[in-house]
Amino acid sequence: MPITGWKAKLYQFVEFVTMLAVLQMMWIGLTLLGLVFIGITPATVGLFMTIRKRLRGEDDLKTLAKSYWISYKDEFIASNKIGLVLIGIGYFLVINFRIVTTMGGLSGLFLLTVMIMIMVLYGLIVMNIFQVYAHYNLPFTRYFSTSVLLTLSFPLQGAGSIIGLFVLYRVFLIIPGLLPFFGISVTILFLSWMSSKIFQMKGELDGTLEVENGSV
Repeated sequence: MPITGWKAKLYQFVEFVTMLAVLQMMWIGLTLLGLVFIGITPATVGLFMTIRKRLRGEDDLKTLAKSYWISYKDEFIASNKIGLVLIGIGYFLVINFRIVTTMGGLSGLFLLTVMIMIMVLYGLIVMNIFQVYAHYNLPFTRYFSTSVLLTLSFPLQGAGSIIGLFVLYRVFLIIPGLLPFFGISVTILFLSWMSSKIFQMKGELDGTLEVENGSV
């Protein structure tokens, strides 16, 4: 006899929470499998792809876990290329930020303001680029240009994502026991949900993006 009413909703909730916990454990395991440095980027990209499938209606945990592993293997090299570029840019920005903070006068204040704006933009691009990678099949350089375009085109959604991340940060700060089981999976779920709205609006505005990634 099928479960109905509140019992069905409770079952779906428990199943959903279990899925998030399992995917979080897989993210940790796959990150460690790549010795952290070369494992964290493909593990994160794979989780974005898997969460996206869940948001599109796929709810079988066994299938999602298998899909996660396949995405991790298939995107290992390509996603690490993006990760290395982001690390290089981030390192360059940090070095320049330290230099600018030592400067005085109006010119120093102006450069500091510019650097802060650039670093905020960089943070938003990092937040978007793996979602772009999970959604679309583009030439390597276009992942960066598309992330910049989406960040500048939808500032309200970017601000909403930042606010949401801050709320999640406060929740995990208050209940730190949730962090090892849901910290990454819930964060990526939230970002994927936010980005789905952006990609939908982007698709309605123009057709500049390529066909969706067939592996997603």
